[in-house]
Amino acid sequence: MIEVNKKHEFSKPVLGQRTSPFLQEKLIELGCEEVYGDVPERISSLLGIEVNQCQVYRSCQNVAERLDEQVLAEPSEDLSKAASQESAQVYAMVDGSMLLTDDGWQETKVGRVFMAEHDIDNEADKWKIKSSNYVARRGHYTEFTTRFERMLPPSSPCTKVFVTDGAVWIGQWIAQQYGDAVHILDFFHVCEKLAAVAPKEDSIWLDKQKTALLDSNVEGVIAAVKMTRRPAEEIQALVNYLENHKHQMDYRYYRQQRWMIGSGAIESAHRTVLQVRMKRSGQRWADAGCDNMIKLRVAYKNGRRTLIRELLKNAA
Repeated sequence: MIEVNKKHEFSKPVLGQRTSPFLQEKLIELGCEEVYGDVPERISSLLGIEVNQCQVYRSCQNVAERLDEQVLAEPSEDLSKAASQESAQVYAMVDGSMLLTDDGWQETKVGRVFMAEHDIDNEADKWKIKSSNYVARRGHYTEFTTRFERMLPPSSPCTKVFVTDGAVWIGQWIAQQYGDAVHILDFFHVCEKLAAVAPKEDSIWLDKQKTALLDSNVEGVIAAVKMTRRPAEEIQALVNYLENHKHQMDYRYYRQQRWMIGSGAIESAHRTVLQVRMKRSGQRWADAGCDNMIKLRVAYKNGRRTLIRELLKNAA
């Protein structure tokens, strides 16, 4: 083994550690996929190098703290090109994901912007999603929306199709910043609410309401809800919900345009961006550690690993 004098140029710390940029990059990559304590064994098995959990943790924190969230929110080349074309169609979805922190459960808002190709197979609507870009942020929604608007500028001339669960703040934000966008209320979210009041003695009631929704007969659904034998407050709450979102429930027209009417893409993003790493059994996050891991997860999911590589390279 060749020892390098600690005063030699090659022995200078990289982001506070005497670990090579290459090894730090691998520690970070694995630290984004596995709990920190499991990474040393993986590194030993793959590279034959001994590291400890603290090295993994420090590498992840040091780089994450230096990642520019504005740069992370820049759209990919494909998305940027599509958003700049009037003939293009871009989907946008937003939702909240709960993560356990030292201060209890806190919401992290997740956004996904993507293109999708529609196909029809055996009369079942299917879409092939491509060029997904993500943004995620814990804290007040304005910190999230500023980054989302960087990824999908409100002034983009493309057709912007939002599919959401009807949250008030999301609707107000879209109306204010994306006034020309199509805003669709998630069909399956509505069906879940209807299922909660469906008469147990009528096994086909819910199917009838789904059919009516797909035919854009919202008034018929409201009338059917009013006839159910549920507590008056519960019925009124659902009726108000349907009335308030009626303008976002023209599902017959949406399907004629071959637009998505479900928000499965953002539900999937919750799992792949955050939950698969940050919501494991027994996990709890400190605020700083939580925010840093969110940034790293977004960086990798957006295909921006070069940002991490450049940080390590420039610090070396």
